[in-house]
Amino acid sequence: MLVQTSAHALLYDTGPRFNESADAGDRIIAPMLRGSGVARLDAMIVSHQDSDHSGGTLSLLHTMPVMRFASSLPLEHAIVRARIESGETAERCIAGQRWQWDGVDFALLHPVEANYVNPKLKANDLSCVLRVSNPAGSALLTGDIEARTEADLIRRDAAALHANLLVVPHHGSRTSSTSAFIAAVAPDVAVFTPGYRNRFGHPRPEIVARYADAGIRTYRTDYEGALTFAFESGATLAARRERDVDPRYWHDTPRRGELRPLD
Repeated sequence: MLVQTSAHALLYDTGPRFNESADAGDRIIAPMLRGSGVARLDAMIVSHQDSDHSGGTLSLLHTMPVMRFASSLPLEHAIVRARIESGETAERCIAGQRWQWDGVDFALLHPVEANYVNPKLKANDLSCVLRVSNPAGSALLTGDIEARTEADLIRRDAAALHANLLVVPHHGSRTSSTSAFIAAVAPDVAVFTPGYRNRFGHPRPEIVARYADAGIRTYRTDYEGALTFAFESGATLAARRERDVDPRYWHDTPRRGELRPLD
């Protein structure tokens, strides 16, 4: 996910590694950044160590300058080691960290320091949770947090969770998106980010229904491709689909279980 202000750019997560010689960083994200005129990243946040969130990181660190790097990765992780060995800093995401660029506020809500020394906490529940806001609206990026962390966030500061746009936790798995969490965030729009025809069955139908029943507009990147949202004063929050801007014949592909009649 790329967050851009008028003069700064932040990348949240770097997609999967495909094989030994290819990953989302060099095959997808770097070309997208170049095409968008982004020559450097002012910040990169890798939410947690799962390869579908961190797989493109090393490629990107070798491709362009990254001024600030933060993650919940273990200190011995290859990405952290590579960053430090190159003479750069590698920060840990810690709730309470805040900064502002060009009138846009950034706030890390999770993890707290104690989470890093809790042996019972899975990598998913260490995901860096980032809230981005300006006077026109706000977005909440959640990584793969599960119900346990959703409850912790509500307990710590439910009001801080409210956002107009929610990137749905853990791709819409059944272990996340509790009714209490959805109510606390109260988004206008929810974006599911599963891999196309992924083997886990994300997003789960009952989770999609939970958002729909709450009156929340939903988008799915596995069906709709890259999405762009602009937070501008007086404008309705809506997605621009890249496949509408630059269509290709292969974009109109059947969804899981869907058969198209022959002409």
